[in-house]
Amino acid sequence: MMKQRLASSSPMQFFPLQTSQIMLLVILATLPAMLVATWFFGYGVILNVLFATLVGVLCEATISRIRGRSVRATLADNSCLVTAVLFGMTIPPGTSWWLIVMGMVFAIALVKHAYGGLGQNTFNPAMAGYLFLLLAYPLDMTSWHLPAAAMNFNSASSPLGWQGFLQSLGCLFPFLPLLGDSLTVDGLAMATPLIESKLAAGNAIKAALEEGTGLFARSSETGWELINFAWLLGGLFLLVTRLISWHIPLSMIASTLIMSLLYYSPSAVAVLGTPYLHLFGSATMMGAFFIATDPVSAATGSRAKIAYGIIIGVSLYSIRVWGSYLDAVAIAVLFGNFCAPLLDRLLAPRKYGHPGLFSKLLGDITTGKSSP
Repeated sequence: MMKQRLASSSPMQFFPLQTSQIMLLVILATLPAMLVATWFFGYGVILNVLFATLVGVLCEATISRIRGRSVRATLADNSCLVTAVLFGMTIPPGTSWWLIVMGMVFAIALVKHAYGGLGQNTFNPAMAGYLFLLLAYPLDMTSWHLPAAAMNFNSASSPLGWQGFLQSLGCLFPFLPLLGDSLTVDGLAMATPLIESKLAAGNAIKAALEEGTGLFARSSETGWELINFAWLLGGLFLLVTRLISWHIPLSMIASTLIMSLLYYSPSAVAVLGTPYLHLFGSATMMGAFFIATDPVSAATGSRAKIAYGIIIGVSLYSIRVWGSYLDAVAIAVLFGNFCAPLLDRLLAPRKYGHPGLFSKLLGDITTGKSSP
């Protein structure tokens, strides 16, 4: 079997899997979070992922044909599927179809192919598409529409949640006349519990255990915390299979935790939140293991990866607490993408027998020479 060479610091690393197989394993690692999210928020999560995948494949095929490239070869790497899954998981369930189309076209056509396609894009396509929608349509992107029947998967009147599926499908495609009578959205949930942290939200899992409420009972409001643990489980799978290294997830999580501990104050918890909530109350685990570790847009050297993760973690906390966007993973990761090329240059591994970049710059300054 031909081995794929992965971009890393020298010496180069070889992995006995093709790019398409790696992408499928990443999608497999997202399944725990997808299933937990579907349980708590209904079929809208899966419908978002499926429709985003359809739009992404069509867009990728169209752009490849326009660029004169083989459509089959372009689609065969499965990178578009990973972008669609991650993008679909970040979009609120109940989102209308046109928002998903706009976000995926922006991600695939502008962020990915405008820079040259897979391996050439500077920014993470899924997060760029999400941020584009967040800035352009903030109300739609921070309102989670939950149809009433979407929560009843096993009721006598709606076996396997068929009524909830129809309502979720009606939210996605409101123009379908067949779904007009079933579309009765009566719930509205905010994007993440970090918004509720302004009202001093607590540890829902701990509260559920103390009160004897089931962890998977929707009334316990443990959904986002359990989803983060599911992302953590999928991330550990990626680490064990060596699809990602520990440098970025650990440095990002550690820096977010340190920042939340440094500024934590029981009297200001409604404003600053708790360290636990910063890790498990939003999309931190998804960002640390599945978004920031994108091998194309992330830093590559070991030291650069650690600095890259720290920048994202510090930015994540800063934007949440002192900025205007409480769910700031996309903004923090894109800022890290912006810094990645500079980090790779400044923190590149020193060649044996050659001075490092900082030593060379210092020597040039002391001798009066100018570096090329």
